[in-house]
Amino acid sequence: MVQATAGPLRPPSEARSLLVRVTKNCPWNRCEFCSVFKGEKFELRTVEEVKGDILAAKRVAEELRSWAERTGHGAGDVARYNGVAWLQDDGVKSVFLQDSDSLIMKMEPLVEILEFLRETFPTVERICSYARGKTLTRKRAETLRKLREAGLSRLHIGLETGDDELLKYVKKGASAVEMVEAGRKAVEAGFEVSEYVMPGLGGRERWKQHAENTAQVLNRINPHFIRLRTFHVAAASPIYEKVKRGELSLQSIEGVLLEIRSFLEQLEVTSEFLTTDHVANYFLGEVDGKLPRDKEKLLSLIDDSLAWWRRKGEPGRNPFLRNLTRTAV
Repeated sequence: MVQATAGPLRPPSEARSLLVRVTKNCPWNRCEFCSVFKGEKFELRTVEEVKGDILAAKRVAEELRSWAERTGHGAGDVARYNGVAWLQDDGVKSVFLQDSDSLIMKMEPLVEILEFLRETFPTVERICSYARGKTLTRKRAETLRKLREAGLSRLHIGLETGDDELLKYVKKGASAVEMVEAGRKAVEAGFEVSEYVMPGLGGRERWKQHAENTAQVLNRINPHFIRLRTFHVAAASPIYEKVKRGELSLQSIEGVLLEIRSFLEQLEVTSEFLTTDHVANYFLGEVDGKLPRDKEKLLSLIDDSLAWWRRKGEPGRNPFLRNLTRTAV
């Protein structure tokens, strides 16, 4: 089977989405905490290249359906047996545009790609993409509405923090005010908006302002989804050197839990879902729910996690710091 090219990143919620690479790498590529695209050149792919990948995916889907018919199995089962998670019994349901900021592409070619996707896979119900806050602030409202009408339905935005000092420290490339503007523009254009927050990013020095100001920014955006992905230091990331020099003291697990609790207490949103669906949140358990309905339940779950870690007698130990030490050796 011919497989279309795919980028290195997707949100956990897009595990069963068809990955369509619209751009390669990251147009900003300066975030201190990120190691994924360092040393890689950003490229806009042509419409023809992207259409070629979409048609390659269609051929894969047709071949899998043919196998399913010959063997008497469902197309979705045959697809999964062959490592293809994006094909269901009744077709392709969701698509994720890669890499890190598909909206950096001009409106006309992106609309052409979106329309071709929907023509090729008429069963598609959802098309999603990452979008940088700064990119969204530069898009006209009319442009965003046209992209929404063409089929782009959900935007995943890496807020990380709503604290201006911390945004500058990690070189996010946007201010808190711009992050609010980006999120609000996306919501008003009709997109489902998924905002990402990075607990622990402020270390022990800035955790209070990180929690408070991030909650304030999200309160002003009122996104549909809030996703927590705890700060993890990768050896290839620029911030790794800051941690080694002692400029940033990593939070303990207890500290991160207390930070998340403080953040949740200050959240005043009507989001459909707050989730911790990322491997970096292994210590949290299942802190997932709707706000404000489930706020007390979420706080209780965090308290349960806190109690468990305290019983283990390891409130001051941080597995990320141990990993950092091993990597440095």
